[in-house]
Amino acid sequence: MSLTSPYWYWNKVLSLKEIKKINKFIINNYDELEDESFKATDINNKSKKNTNTYIIGYPKVKKYIHNLVENCYIINNRNYNYDLWPYDKQGCHYNIYKGNEKSNYDWHTDASREPYSDMKLTVLINLSEKPFEGGDLFLQENNTIEVKELKEIGSMIMFKSHIRHMVSPVTNGERKNLTLFLTGPNFK
Repeated sequence: MSLTSPYWYWNKVLSLKEIKKINKFIINNYDELEDESFKATDINNKSKKNTNTYIIGYPKVKKYIHNLVENCYIINNRNYNYDLWPYDKQGCHYNIYKGNEKSNYDWHTDASREPYSDMKLTVLINLSEKPFEGGDLFLQENNTIEVKELKEIGSMIMFKSHIRHMVSPVTNGERKNLTLFLTGPNFK
């Protein structure tokens, strides 16, 4: 675990065996596909996201990732001190970016649609089973940086949700990740 501004990074938090088990479980037990109306859009109301997102409730996958989520709360308490709600009923976003579809996600920020909550931290877990080409994550705070560590299979990062970010088109293979959004009461 380390802080590489502007994100936290954990290397190989999951083994390939664990990743395969999680992927199989999610594909067989997800709750729904993300509704198009919830995807980030540009000024012409065109989706910025070119990939399928499967939503699965955290209680279903908790047994696989509970310790990872707990680590995120520990880092928050030590470094950001954001007022966060427990991660108990939220949905997790399982994204599959495919090379044959040039799947990508254009520049966006993560934000809550609820009037009394704010999205505070975004967590990405690399659940890819094989290396892939493209699908690079970029963050843009003061400057644009590539998050190369996230390409490591089984790695995890966490960053402030208001930071602009994007995923470049996958050109070969499949990029799979699980996204969690840590929320809490509105910022004051």
